[in-house]
Amino acid sequence: MSGRVMRAFGLIVTAGLALSACTGSPGEPEASASSVEDPTPVVSASPSPTVPAKPERPEAMNRKDAKGAAAAAEYFIELYPYVMATGDVEEFEAMSHRACGFCEDALEQAEKLRSRNEAWTGGEIKSVLRETYERDEITGLYPLDFEVEQAAARITDSRGATVFEGEDERATYRVELGLRDGDWVVAEIASRPTQ
Repeated sequence: MSGRVMRAFGLIVTAGLALSACTGSPGEPEASASSVEDPTPVVSASPSPTVPAKPERPEAMNRKDAKGAAAAAEYFIELYPYVMATGDVEEFEAMSHRACGFCEDALEQAEKLRSRNEAWTGGEIKSVLRETYERDEITGLYPLDFEVEQAAARITDSRGATVFEGEDERATYRVELGLRDGDWVVAEIASRPTQ
């Protein structure tokens, strides 16, 4: 699987634009020590994590200011594991700007999981707003910095074999949002630029 997406939230955003850098090209299966030495899938005996719940849409998202942008960004970020686990992309897609690379990768990954009949469990996300910046007068975007903590996620195939297992992650991301027809859309999520 693509290293960009399979490490979970941050993977889509760092190095290969994913929770962390992995090897392999997009669309190529990731080789692991067990898959190279033994082609038989390994079924994990450990208890499987839970399927993430859908976050509650905050009322503050109705605001058309920086507080509304922050509420929308937090909701979008915390919606990610639910989308991966359920394949319910409708709201996530509606909030994704067509230029958002992170959004495109996430939607593509959700589709791959569904088409391969793979199951995503775990990966719950907590996000904390760290900084709000002035609205960009040219683009109309609100830049915001969020610290994101994501629990380990696991992906299993239709036989229950683990095909990906992540680790707990913590990183800070720059999220840019704007309004489209009065609704918040995410223009991009990426690693926070170094100051």
